[in-house]
Amino acid sequence: MGKLSKELMGMLSEFLTSEIQNKALSGITYAMFFKDGKDKEMVEKYMKVREEADRCGYSQNEVFRVYEVSNGFIFDMDMSVAKYITAELSKVVAKQNGGKTPVGDLIGEFPEKRRIEDMTLLARYVKAQFKDGKKKLEVALFSRNSVPRIMITGGDKDGNQIALKYNAYAIRHWDIEEINIKLLAPYGIRVAKIEPCEIFPPKTGIRFIMHVVKV
Repeated sequence: MGKLSKELMGMLSEFLTSEIQNKALSGITYAMFFKDGKDKEMVEKYMKVREEADRCGYSQNEVFRVYEVSNGFIFDMDMSVAKYITAELSKVVAKQNGGKTPVGDLIGEFPEKRRIEDMTLLARYVKAQFKDGKKKLEVALFSRNSVPRIMITGGDKDGNQIALKYNAYAIRHWDIEEINIKLLAPYGIRVAKIEPCEIFPPKTGIRFIMHVVKV
């Protein structure tokens, strides 16, 4: 078990206040950045958070997780840490204004409610698509949107404007196994494989390919 150093606490607090803010109420404690261009500096900055977590003795799955996809990185703070930092910040704010604001866990159960809702929506989508004969699906996970979709606009090779829509869910890739067990198994299907692809241009989610099979 690692120990939260003062430096790591400061780094995580900055990540929370700069990149997450009130999105934590929706279970969103992650941000994403491209490997190249102006995001390169931000990638280096948040990689140092992971390095400090390593120095504090935390495993790769604790406190602050880093995932790499083809065109960038996802930085994901553990929800328990987000709640702890929020509670600590609430004490500071309350002290500054004479105790007129609440103190403690201000995030509560909102993130878990959003997670369960999105897991249910994804399971319904998988079932409906499989029933229509589709076994290879493209969806967005790690969604930062308040609506359950991501739209990408651009042009095709002939210069025509096109718009692509993806169902989007504020869940992580490891939630898929829970969806398999609790929501898809009763229907005799499961997501057998998921492939991480790339960060969408607006940085609102990550495209994943899911392979669905009968069990």
